[in-house]
Amino acid sequence: MSKQQSIVEPSEFQTFGELLRYLRERAKLTQRGLAQQVGYHYSYLSRLEKNERAPDETVLRARFIPALKLQNESLWVKRITELARETRPAEQPPAAPVPDPLPETAFARLPVPFTSFLGRAREVETLERMLRQPDVRLVTLVGPPGVGKTRLALHAAERLAADFEAGAVFVNLMPVLEADQVIPAFALALDVRETARLSVLESVSAALKSKNLLIVADNFEQVAEAGPQLLALLGEAKNVKILVTSREALRLRGEKEFPLVPLPVPGETETNLQDFPSVQLFLQRARDVKPDFPQDDETASRAAEICRRLDGLPLAIELAAARVGALSLSAMLKQLHRRFDWLTYGKRDLPAWRQNLWDAVEWSYSLLDVQERVLMNRLSVFSDGWTLEAAEAICCDDTICLASDVLNLLMRLADKSMIAADTEQDRFHFLESLREFAHKKLNEENAFELMRQRHAQYFMNFMQAASPNIKQGNDVARWLDRVEADHNNLRAVMTWIVEDPSRIPSASEFIVDMGRFWYDRNHFTEGRRWLDQIVAAYSEPTAERANLLRTCGDFHRVQGDYAEARLIEEEGLAVSKALGYERGMYQSMDALAILAGIQRDYARASELLEQVLDYRRRTKDALRLTATLNNLAIASRRLGNFERARELYEEAISVTRENGNLMSLGHALNGLSEVHTESKDFAAALELQRQGLEVRRQIGDWKGVAFSLGSIAISLHHLDKPARAAQLESAGIKLRGELGVSFPAIAQAEHDELAASLRAKLGEAAFDEAWSRGQSLSRGQAVALATE
Repeated sequence: MSKQQSIVEPSEFQTFGELLRYLRERAKLTQRGLAQQVGYHYSYLSRLEKNERAPDETVLRARFIPALKLQNESLWVKRITELARETRPAEQPPAAPVPDPLPETAFARLPVPFTSFLGRAREVETLERMLRQPDVRLVTLVGPPGVGKTRLALHAAERLAADFEAGAVFVNLMPVLEADQVIPAFALALDVRETARLSVLESVSAALKSKNLLIVADNFEQVAEAGPQLLALLGEAKNVKILVTSREALRLRGEKEFPLVPLPVPGETETNLQDFPSVQLFLQRARDVKPDFPQDDETASRAAEICRRLDGLPLAIELAAARVGALSLSAMLKQLHRRFDWLTYGKRDLPAWRQNLWDAVEWSYSLLDVQERVLMNRLSVFSDGWTLEAAEAICCDDTICLASDVLNLLMRLADKSMIAADTEQDRFHFLESLREFAHKKLNEENAFELMRQRHAQYFMNFMQAASPNIKQGNDVARWLDRVEADHNNLRAVMTWIVEDPSRIPSASEFIVDMGRFWYDRNHFTEGRRWLDQIVAAYSEPTAERANLLRTCGDFHRVQGDYAEARLIEEEGLAVSKALGYERGMYQSMDALAILAGIQRDYARASELLEQVLDYRRRTKDALRLTATLNNLAIASRRLGNFERARELYEEAISVTRENGNLMSLGHALNGLSEVHTESKDFAAALELQRQGLEVRRQIGDWKGVAFSLGSIAISLHHLDKPARAAQLESAGIKLRGELGVSFPAIAQAEHDELAASLRAKLGEAAFDEAWSRGQSLSRGQAVALATE
């Protein structure tokens, strides 16, 4: 059996020529083809394969290894280098000395780009300005794989070359795997050879000493320990500057770091999509493949979504655009969860790692140590970021990745551009392509399910700790923000629970707490979708189901599905009664009372709420007491008992200020304002409404803000400020629409009457103008207008 037909090990080859021939044939190259790629005459290749000659080690690494596609095969690189060393001394005379001064045209210039350079105008300007500063000698472009470091460095060097007497030169370090080969790579690019009397470092230093030159050293990350050698060169060559590209900084004295981030991507509400460099890049590369590729708004919209999903990563965008001949943009969007399977169509003349997304990431991943790889893989269990505490709790073990090591490992991964650190939020996150890569690696280790279980347990504990703090206290807004920051991680836990309904009972408190968060943060459609799935999957008549039904009913009610909400709450009440579950019974009665009030049965609402109020006082449940006080006050006001309503609201305000229940405080202040409105004291009503609005704004209760805007509009109407009233009424309706919140019928009738009165007072044209202005207001602008 031939070597080509069996598993071949590098150690089987004893001569350089034999190994070269095997690797050439494996790469499907003829002698002429290989000779063309490495810059030799084909007849010389024959002599190499006959073992009559061997190339210089620097030439071998810079030319032969890329041509033979050995960049990621370290064992083969090691063996062919060893055999070349063994062959050269016996067969080849030492290289002839060259003069110390570097000839003006001795070195290779910058590679010629074959595609246009798009975007990065700000980065180019900043980088050029930095390199033109007299005291800046060494700049390192740092960024994740595929972010465009090489392309930016070359573009900047092209523009700066005229500033240097000797221009600019490119040093490709991709094939260089050992630190002691970095200076020989510089020598190759500069056409400098070692002499009998000077080492290669001395030869390069002597050649550069009198030169005014910009050197671009590309792909330094795998030989970062060679960084100090650059200082030795720069110390001798006072007019030379070096621009390095690397996935981590070299951490040298005098080094200026230039972090490069992905291209900006349009937000979901952006309109001028083709103004964004990421979308421009996609569309231009798509036209390179398919000249008649459409440029309409629908195409730009889908291209923008692809760019968003690819994190604005230029390599990924170019690889996706290269597929427009085979995949529609809609198909691409559906297949992005399998991006590594099809983002593989790079240009053949590029290095292998730039021809597909997987190899680009694999190259950086291969440079990590074992601890870094293990942690990176485990971090892929997070969705949309994590804190140090979460990483320590979920990703550590007792052998490879100790909890005490996690902080240092996170900083090392961030330094190597494999994760990103958000120092303002004290969080870390992946680019999605890197996360998917790490996720695949974690699956290969058969460790994903274990990490998911630990992730779910951590975030259920996190939500248990957060729950009391999002219900009351002076820190409600901060805790809601903390939960919001991990919303995607919490969604991942919900997915884990729904996958196996047997997990629902033990996770029911977590689900109810999530319901409170979704409700308070206005995620009504999402909360309803999750709770509907949960109650459909878990039908056992338990206290857990009663609590889940109670929570589910809230979302149907707030979105105006009153009939379904009533059925859900009645089932919850029946389950609680059958179990003798008193707390569940009164919670369901509370919810049924609210539904009765919405349907204008205030007597029934009042009857139920008086019973609930007695229970709340008896059990000293101050948190729920305030909600009951507010709801009973509404029913009392609707029944015309304004004094009773005033007493209830004032008690609610007092209790909420004591226990810090800001959500209920906002309701109580707005409710008390309505009592003042009934007595025609519109100025007092407006003051209370503005206080309630501020409370609601502070905690991010945008549903409450929407109702406050409407209440303030009513007061302003009565205070003869119709134009502002119309703007705020319009802004409130717009906000309710964005949130998917419905008005109860009686409130809707009141606001319809308000709009009609404002139209009559202002006239058609003025009303339409004010209404249009209200529709254009942002949430912040609407709040500011309401408090002027």
